[in-house]
Amino acid sequence: MSGTTIRLSEEAKERLALLKREDESFEDVIMRLTEDDKWAGFGALADAESDTKEGMDRVRAQLRDGIDGDIREDT
Repeated sequence: MSGTTIRLSEEAKERLALLKREDESFEDVIMRLTEDDKWAGFGALADAESDTKEGMDRVRAQLRDGIDGDIREDT
């Protein structure tokens, strides 16, 4: 497999190293952080199924609707 060399400052390399998991290469880190799924690679949802994100979106929408309803009742 051929590759491309990318120059990074020491600071950029240190930042990537902080995000690098024990079993990852720097390429793996970059690929994980640049996935289309905004939840991929971060926090508790880093390795979660997409069902988790969809569930969170649903709960967030329900909370938002409930808050909007409460505000309307108070006015």
